[in-house]
Amino acid sequence: MLPKLALIASLLFYGATGNAQLTVATNGNTVTLQNQLAAFSFNTTTADLTAIVNHKGTSLLGKKGRGYLLGPGFSMSPCTYSLLRKTDSLIEIAFDHAASNHFHYSLHYIIRPNVSGIYCYLVQSHKAGDSAGIYGQTRWGIGANESLFNYHLVRDSIQGPMPPMASLTDSSKIQDWTYRLADGTVYTKYNYADYIADRHVHGMAGTQSGLGLFVIQASHEYLNGGPTKQYQNVHATPYLICMFNCGHFLSDKRKSDDVITGDWRKVDGPFLLYTNEGSSTDALWTNAKQQATQEIAQWPYIWMQHPDYPLQRGTVNGTLLLQGQPAAGANIILAAPGYDWQAQTSGYIYYSKTDKQGNFSLPHVRAGQYTLYAYGCNQTEQFTKAGIAVEAHTTTSTGSLLWQPVKHGATLWQLGIADRTTSGFNLSNHSREYGLFNLVPDTLDFTIGKNQVADWYYAQTKPGNWNIHFPLTRNYKKGATLTIAIAGAAKNSTLRVLVNGRQVSTYKPGNDASVYRSAVAGGYYQLLEIPFDSKLLTSGNNTITLQLPDVKNGGGIMYDAIKLEAE
Repeated sequence: MLPKLALIASLLFYGATGNAQLTVATNGNTVTLQNQLAAFSFNTTTADLTAIVNHKGTSLLGKKGRGYLLGPGFSMSPCTYSLLRKTDSLIEIAFDHAASNHFHYSLHYIIRPNVSGIYCYLVQSHKAGDSAGIYGQTRWGIGANESLFNYHLVRDSIQGPMPPMASLTDSSKIQDWTYRLADGTVYTKYNYADYIADRHVHGMAGTQSGLGLFVIQASHEYLNGGPTKQYQNVHATPYLICMFNCGHFLSDKRKSDDVITGDWRKVDGPFLLYTNEGSSTDALWTNAKQQATQEIAQWPYIWMQHPDYPLQRGTVNGTLLLQGQPAAGANIILAAPGYDWQAQTSGYIYYSKTDKQGNFSLPHVRAGQYTLYAYGCNQTEQFTKAGIAVEAHTTTSTGSLLWQPVKHGATLWQLGIADRTTSGFNLSNHSREYGLFNLVPDTLDFTIGKNQVADWYYAQTKPGNWNIHFPLTRNYKKGATLTIAIAGAAKNSTLRVLVNGRQVSTYKPGNDASVYRSAVAGGYYQLLEIPFDSKLLTSGNNTITLQLPDVKNGGGIMYDAIKLEAE
């Protein structure tokens, strides 16, 4: 096999120099794009990426590996192949497919000189008059050569070895993509899921081969769900993923904009499929992060020529004040109106954070109408400002935005910091690990003013009572409200809430799969506000009880914060 690859390398790269060199060659149903660093071959009838050969002649995909686009109810086969552009600075090809799910898919690849990889983007469209279509989970993925890649790289704190596929057997399977290995440890692809915020590269490497293969996303504008969305990234096979619309960790109770009825177009990407070589996984990872920094600085890519990818964009800036003071560290989201931004899929989402003075700036925003949202700053509810109009070549200033959270009386106590995560609670800083939910007690007693926040756990996962004890020095007559900010919820566990033994609420939060798929910080945020008769509270000792009477293994509720107000 090695002599054959050496021959392929000599044919592909013969004559290549340090100068820009790009070629495209067609042979039957195969089209190959190459520069002086790598060659990429595609099947023109299926749109599959069938081979990647680096400048040394190494086949990164092996015999069975391939890269492809996949979604609900469609693949790209059969497709129509087109050579769109061929210049000294780039070659662009496209594969088009009209799917039975009432969408049209146009998958593009662009190769440029001196870039060790290939760019990819997807244009999805739907026509008014066609039957409604559901924009479901859509991903680009690539299976690579198992003999070359055996290590996950997601962020500095999320890395680890890949077990060989031969060790992932049906007899060792616990749940989907979760296996008990021979040494007793558990491998699951969900340990390598992660939030998209503050992260633009993920991939895999070979501890022996010294090779790396990465997905680099210069922008997150086309990704669904905003900064709190968790995505699948890479797992054993080895398999590397670029999710465009990720259905993982979304609540089954959400109301989404995924039903498409009229004229609609969306560009996902471009992302860069990046290959590199290095002396260690650390060296490969460092180099990939450096390349990601370069890609981010180039966004939006000036070499893109597509009517649905505008190079002329706007900026939105302003200042957020919380009760008249700078809202430092608040999360700012710019998204479409009408739907919870966590559940939005069909448009574009932008996000940032405020500085110490509450100032924020959102650059490279596509022209359009948006709503501005903000959360954090220890507030359980979000701020909303509708009617943000963005124009190309224009800076839209919102001025000072005043955030005045609704109060339901005096705050008697609050357990946890409201930031849409489990931060501060026991096990909340633990790495992602299947079975972590088993370490949580079934019964818990927490006394306000006596216990520390870390005495409360990141999730309630077993039948039993979790009691919050607190003293009051007076009676309240006008009403009380218990606010439970839910960071995540799995398997539709019933939450029963009692005040001094009297039931005041029953709530079923649905399923976002967070608990049993290794999430620690959260899943899909929900806010539960429970008004009740303040006469249930007494001067003296009081207890609020949280019960999960029907919780299943791997189910439960992840808490962000719990707050009691009364007047």
